[in-house]
Order: sequence, then structure tokens, then C-alpha cells
Amino acid sequence: MGEAFVITLELAKKTPAAGTVPGAPPEPPALQISVFGPLSIRRGGKELTAKDLGGPKPRQVLEILLLSFGSAVSKTRIMDLLWDGNHPAVALPTLESYVSVLRRHLQPGAGRTGPLRTVTGGYAIDRSLVELDLDRFGTLTKAATQAEPREALALFTEALQLASAPLLGDELLPAWAEEERALHAAQVNLARVLAAETALSVGEPRKAIAFGGAAVKEDPLNERGWAALVLGLERNGENTEALRAFDRCRRVMDEELGCAPGPVLKEAQARLLTSTAAESGPTEIRGPIQVVKESRHSAPAAARQETERLRILIVDDHTTFSDLLAGALDREPDLKSVGAAKSVASAVRMFQDLRPDVVIMDLHLSDGSGLTASERILSEAPEARIVMLTGNPSQEALREAAGMGVCAFLPKDGALGVMLDTLRHAHPGNLIVHPSLVARLGSTSAHAPGLSA
Repeated sequence: MGEAFVITLELAKKTPAAGTVPGAPPEPPALQISVFGPLSIRRGGKELTAKDLGGPKPRQVLEILLLSFGSAVSKTRIMDLLWDGNHPAVALPTLESYVSVLRRHLQPGAGRTGPLRTVTGGYAIDRSLVELDLDRFGTLTKAATQAEPREALALFTEALQLASAPLLGDELLPAWAEEERALHAAQVNLARVLAAETALSVGEPRKAIAFGGAAVKEDPLNERGWAALVLGLERNGENTEALRAFDRCRRVMDEELGCAPGPVLKEAQARLLTSTAAESGPTEIRGPIQVVKESRHSAPAAARQETERLRILIVDDHTTFSDLLAGALDREPDLKSVGAAKSVASAVRMFQDLRPDVVIMDLHLSDGSGLTASERILSEAPEARIVMLTGNPSQEALREAAGMGVCAFLPKDGALGVMLDTLRHAHPGNLIVHPSLVARLGSTSAHAPGLSA
């Protein structure tokens, strides 16, 4: 959501009411809110929908606060989003009136002590009083990346069922809603890929087919999704369908990226073409789709493998995205996440402390631009390799990045496989720009000096 400052809400501990039975189940949260699909709110036994919140603007105020669940959002930031940076002179009292309207509907009789809190300079949702499906999705996916494979598959499955509808289904027009929807869609698709890979690792090819198929339907350039789908079909004995899936993958990668599928898919094709898959039985998952516990190596071999892995620093102010990307990196045999920064200042500090091989950086950070962080890093380490992520590029940003030595510009909602391959091959001196970003800029930027698509 860009600019947002964090304030921890210190709530007074509640003492048990007289007559409370020890060991009784805790009271349900004051509000149960769903932002997947149309906005819906349950307050006790009453159901509220978007039309019950006093109009589009009050509803959008609530949604903006829910997207920064548990953290404060400044009044200035909310006004900028509501009026697209052109708020009227009476914007502040108007915003305060919207909040009053929301409180009457969400927490009648509670004033400022309910879920919608006033904090210094802004507002926040008290997460102890609200159950939010978006927050539950993040909790499940993060737990899945840290769990044993079978438990992880169950957690990914629950998370994906929860997020089956698009984020903010009521908000079709505001740019901020579209940006958040695109980011969340990328997180959901990454969860699909991880679920498919985990299903393969525990011998559940049908689930791998379902999750992998959904991943490539959402993002046809997602090579890991295609790999999970093809291997799932192969392990399920559907060799003809597996070859058809490989061919679809090959065509789309050639047409869109001008490249061929990677070694995992090529090896699967070779097995399928020679009809050896059924005779030799399931083969070990290798390369970028391995989701199994590491086997025990001898100490020298383990040390050698660790030193060969590229160390990646993630810089992004969206915690869920960072967590999912870190999990994906750590599952690669040649990549490793070494930390995650959320701001310009923390990015520079962590680079100095960790000296990673590659930095993957969001263009928009909570306290400024990723280009500012890149400039500070490159001023003291010109050989540093930095890959920039963005959903809204500009010619000025691309030229500035090329001038300072950034290695690549990629879409934040793009294919994970392309992102991982770029991290492996990034080198200073020639800025690589993903074709989809060039298309968004228009034909003139494709010929900008110093840029290669």
C-alpha cells in the first residue's frame, strides 16, 4: 500500500467477567470480515454487506485499512488513495465523517474503543477484535512454507480454498485496488505452484495436476507450474496428456519469451517420448520443483553445496510476498534467501551487513523508492547485482536504473520461473527489461537507449 507507518496497539488486558467459566472457549472476534469476493462483514448475528456501510467512499476507507491490517495508515495516505492524489480542500473533515459513519455501522455504541481505532495521525484496525480472511490466508501460507510436506499440502489447500475469489470484488475501478488485486493474485499463484510441488513430493499426482493446471491457467509463463503439471500427469500415467501439456508450454514460452522450457521439462519430455516413464516408475523431482527434506550429505559435500548457492536479499514492504518468495528461493538447489528488508534504510543496512550475491528490490517502498536504495548500494559496491520489481514502470525510472547499473526490471506479478532465472543470470552493465513492461510503456520506450528487452 506504499506509505504506511506501523504502530502497535497496546490494549488493556481484559479481566474475566464475573461468572465466567474457567476454561470456556474464548469469545469470537467483534467482527468477521471477508475481502475475498464481495466485501462481507458479520457482527454477532448480523450480516453487513458493502451497501450497508454508508456509500462507496466509507467502504473504501475500511478496505484501505484492512489491507494494512493491524498497522496504522495516515490520514494523508488515505486521502491520496480516495481522491487519487487530487483531494479537495475539505478532504480531511470529509474523511473524518466517513470514519464516523463506519463506526456507527461497525461498532455501534463503542465509539473509538471498537475495532476501528484512531491513532496518531491516522487510523488502524485492531486485529485482536477482527477476524480477516486475507490475514488468515497469509498465516496459512507462511505456516505451510515452514511445515513438513504433508502438513504443508493441507495448509496450502486450505489457504487456496479460502482465496478462491478475487480480492476486493466490489472495487473494480480504483487504481489502488487493482494494484493490490494484482499483487495478491501473484501471491495466490505462487501458493498454487508450491502446493503442486509439495503434492508431487508426497505422492499426490492428482493434486499436483489440479494445482499446476490452475497456476498455468492464471499465468501461462509460469514454468514451475508447467513442470508440476507435466510431472503430475506423467506420474498419474497420463503420458499423452503430459506431452500435450509440454507442447503448450513450449509454444507459449517460444511465442512470448523467445526461449525453450528448462531442463526439468525437457527431461520429462524425453522420458515420455521414449515411453520409459511407466517402466521405470516415478522419478525423483529435481531442479526448481524439488519440495522434499534435504538428504543428509557428508560435511564437506554439504558445505560445498551451501557455498554454491546464490545468496539473495529481498527488499519489499509486503510481508506476505517476501515470505512466499523466500520460501520459493530456499526450495531452489542453487538459491538461498538471506534476509528481507522493508525500507530504503533497512535495505542499505542489510546489504552492508550481509553482502548478498543478488538483491531483488521492489520499486515502491514504504519510505521511498527502490532506486534510491539501489543508488546507495551501488555507490559503495558498484559490482552489486540488483533486480528491480514493479507493476507500473516509467521511462524515467528505466533510464535512471540503466544509468546507475541495475541489472533487470521485471513485473512483480510475472512468472516466478522467469524471476528465478533472471536472479541466476543477472550481471551489471546491461539492463534487461521484461517484454511485458516494455509493452506497458508503449512502443517508444522499447527503443530507449541503454535498455534491452
